[in-house]
Amino acid sequence: MIFPSIYNYILIVSIYFVLFVNCQLIKKKEGPKVDPNVTKEVNTGKTLAARLAKKYGLIKDEPFTRYINLVGKSLATYSSRQELDFRFGILDTEDVNAFACPGGYVLITRGAIDLMENEAELASLLSHELSHVTLKHSGDFEEKGAGILDIISAIMAPGGDLVSSVTKNAVDGMVNQFFEKGRKKEEEIESDKAGIIYLSQAGYDLDSSIIYLKKLDKSQHNEVALKTHPPTAERITELDKFIAENKLTKKGKLNAPRYLSEFNAFKQRYNKLATK
Repeated sequence: MIFPSIYNYILIVSIYFVLFVNCQLIKKKEGPKVDPNVTKEVNTGKTLAARLAKKYGLIKDEPFTRYINLVGKSLATYSSRQELDFRFGILDTEDVNAFACPGGYVLITRGAIDLMENEAELASLLSHELSHVTLKHSGDFEEKGAGILDIISAIMAPGGDLVSSVTKNAVDGMVNQFFEKGRKKEEEIESDKAGIIYLSQAGYDLDSSIIYLKKLDKSQHNEVALKTHPPTAERITELDKFIAENKLTKKGKLNAPRYLSEFNAFKQRYNKLATK
């Protein structure tokens, strides 16, 4: 009676050994290990960005999107989160708003761009949203084990891409945050200040951030943005105080000719498509 037990034991040990060796080979082929927390954050951000793109429509203008990414990625070089590949896109709506999705996905609206007169104003908005990601204002996305629904989703999905129940819940919560509740006031002020640091490091004009906030406050399409952010006057007061206390140089590059050249060419292409 002992032999079957010994045989089973040897069989189990052999299976574990084979699995262990295969895992080691896979690790060698895959290269450096990716932080599962970062993977989860990026997947959540990708899903949230897709949800926003579906709601508003994503403007697929390659030259202007490339320009937006050039500015955004130059600011991202100063971020402490170099493990992320920041990506920037344009939502097709007159609403004046912008969204920082986890994992480095930043989306700004056509309405927000229409208010801008130079590259420094564009950089001020991108740096604010980038700061939300850098400061992890959407959470830490720590791996706490998968539930049975997550495991089933991963197994059933072609290529393992199906959104898990945990990710779906996280995305639903952030959609509500973007359109109804907003982030905590402290987080918005913190992102304003961090964004000013990025602007300063990149050599942009700091007054442009305050000028843009004033434009946002007077815009006809600012309902959601004002509802989900602290009062604009308070944000401006905090920024002025922060700049003075840290003795930051306000004057810097505007890059207005480059911005206007890119923006006007984009508007011509956009209007041409809209009239078809």
